[in-house]
Amino acid sequence: MEMKRRDFLVTASMATLASALGEEFKCKEPLRVAVVGLGRKGMDILSHLFYYRANGLIQVDVIAACDISRERLAVAHHIPERYSREGDIKAEERKCSFYDDYKKLLNEVGGRLDGVFICTPDFCHCEQALAFMQHGISVYCELPLAETADSARKMLLAAQKAPVGLFCPIGIDGKPQYKYGRSKLIGELKLLGDIVALQSSRTLTVRRIRDTSEQILEFNRNSRISDSDLATFHKYGYASKHEYGRWWQYRKFGLGIPLTLTLEQMVFLLDFAEARPSSVIVAGDVQNNLSHVPAIRILDFAHGGKRLVAQATIMKNKTNNPCYGIDSVLGQTGAIHFSQSRTKTIVENSCFGEDGEWYARLGTNDSWGKAEAEGLLGHVADKTDLEMFDEMDILQHDHKGTPEQIKKLEDEHKRFAGNRHAWYLPENVENQEALRQSLSVVRFVKALENHNLTCETARRAFEAQVVTEGIEKAQNNDGRFVYSPSMFKCVY
Repeated sequence: MEMKRRDFLVTASMATLASALGEEFKCKEPLRVAVVGLGRKGMDILSHLFYYRANGLIQVDVIAACDISRERLAVAHHIPERYSREGDIKAEERKCSFYDDYKKLLNEVGGRLDGVFICTPDFCHCEQALAFMQHGISVYCELPLAETADSARKMLLAAQKAPVGLFCPIGIDGKPQYKYGRSKLIGELKLLGDIVALQSSRTLTVRRIRDTSEQILEFNRNSRISDSDLATFHKYGYASKHEYGRWWQYRKFGLGIPLTLTLEQMVFLLDFAEARPSSVIVAGDVQNNLSHVPAIRILDFAHGGKRLVAQATIMKNKTNNPCYGIDSVLGQTGAIHFSQSRTKTIVENSCFGEDGEWYARLGTNDSWGKAEAEGLLGHVADKTDLEMFDEMDILQHDHKGTPEQIKKLEDEHKRFAGNRHAWYLPENVENQEALRQSLSVVRFVKALENHNLTCETARRAFEAQVVTEGIEKAQNNDGRFVYSPSMFKCVY
């Protein structure tokens, strides 16, 4: 049978990971886990687990999987057989039971489970996580932890009380590019000098926010979801096939696309600021006929005794630029621009002037020269990728600047580009970044096997959600929100 392109990419990426991990991630005794929610992420995790098991990387028995959709369950049934052919697994070891109700799964096999992967819509996370943790089962939960910060706090408190681990695949440790940038380039080599600002930008199209009424009708008409499945969905609050198939577009089922992107930005800003913000100012909106999206959010941090300003921006995509997100760390002697798309991360030898503008350095100092000579920096950055980062910067200002100011900024970027010193990260770091989701699954399994799974990643996800809710409140009020320490409290 011909392999689909998606299956090929998943298998190829996992084969690369298998080679990279080697013996380090082999477990002594099999762990028993379940996957709840078999959408895109849940199906990927299920495939990863069976592949690792088939190739002897980890000793994990996936004994149960669950989804309310019979169509998805039918697809999932073939995954154990697909990956069992690639390794030597006995039939009883790969036996997996499938359920259409997580409560039935919990009642029948909960006593045998060590961990569970929760990959359901946001509004289901809290109820399901609490149920599993009350049975002493550690939880892997996709971001966001829940639909509200209060629900996320309940999950953290329950994990501490049980006690079990609560893991969320976020943070610098789970992102090889970010970890290398902070620990090696910023921390050890001090290439950027003192950090003076953080920036995070995302672009999105109107379609990503909400389908039009015509698109919703078309989806309901052409969807492969059966009427019998639709009757089941009604029990869980979905009024239509579109609400189930595109649940992330509805605020009642989750944060919605704009706030989910905002939450991702807050995770980055809090990780690099290593502090909680004191306040946020929402400076503008990106408005369309379907949604109001916070445009520019400026947060104040106390960082190392100094004030650190962080800016997060979400804007409508006005170009065909594939680069949909950039996280930047700006220092006195350089910058790192972490890409969220096909454009590679770029390390730039620039300086921050007293007037608040960026200038290219005319030469490299000893630290930069040493880093390049020792292979700690990758190839010299391509001009096209640099232009994409510049375009993102111009788009940010396009929402608040006059035509004359935008023209001046464009001219400045053109002049600046001629004296630029910029590199990619080493290829081995970039390759690991492509396997980020795979690595997060292995991190959870490894911590579970070593009995050192904590709630640290979940705590950071919770704090980022507190900040995100403050942004939403500022957006709906006078444009400003002040945070208090009690908002971040989540100790049992």
